Amino acid sequence: MIDFLRHHWYDLGAVSAAVTVYYFHVNRKNLNTIQRWLIASFLTVLVHQFEEYRFPGGFPAAMNIGVQASPRPTTYPLNAHSAMITNTVATYGLYLPPIFFPNLVWLGIGPVILGFGQVIIHGININSKMRTFYNPGLASTLLMHVPVGIAYIQHVRAAGKLTPMQLGLGLAYGMAIMYLLLGKYTFTWAPDMDSPYPFTAAEMQRGGVATYLAQA
Repeated sequence: MIDFLRHHWYDLGAVSAAVTVYYFHVNRKNLNTIQRWLIASFLTVLVHQFEEYRFPGGFPAAMNIGVQASPRPTTYPLNAHSAMITNTVATYGLYLPPIFFPNLVWLGIGPVILGFGQVIIHGININSKMRTFYNPGLASTLLMHVPVGIAYIQHVRAAGKLTPMQLGLGLAYGMAIMYLLLGKYTFTWAPDMDSPYPFTAAEMQRGGVATYLAQA
């Protein structure tokens, strides 16, 4: 079961997205504007992960080959297990709770900061390393993460909830997320050249990224 999750957590995210859309439809009259944007943020990260790993996919190759030039791209520095942990913790542990606690603005700002950080990762870092204009995850970053995040901040500000303390806590929370989850866990603690959890050949080949990098 766990091995199935390692290679299909992003597919199950599509199920989570469908359930979320249903929840929104049933409860839309009871949801305020801030909650609606938080739901949009949650859906955004699910779409983002699906774009990275399923369609068009190819993020493991983009990161391990294109950015890191790994000698063992199926397992280092990203592997199937660390990718699952990083993404599921971020999605269900960070993006979901703010929907149910919309008055804790800092709790919503943290994931928004994480979404904005994707611009640096996908828009600048990966593209510059691969010498491309697109990489898996960039479309949802520019078309969803950025506008949804801006809309959320605008609405909490208009509602008078974006106090200096809430903003400060949110920024600190967002930076802590990026440092601990990405900087430390994903690329410092979890990497293992001999990891027993390699990405499958299909996961590495999706989106044509590995083929492009081999030719380049």
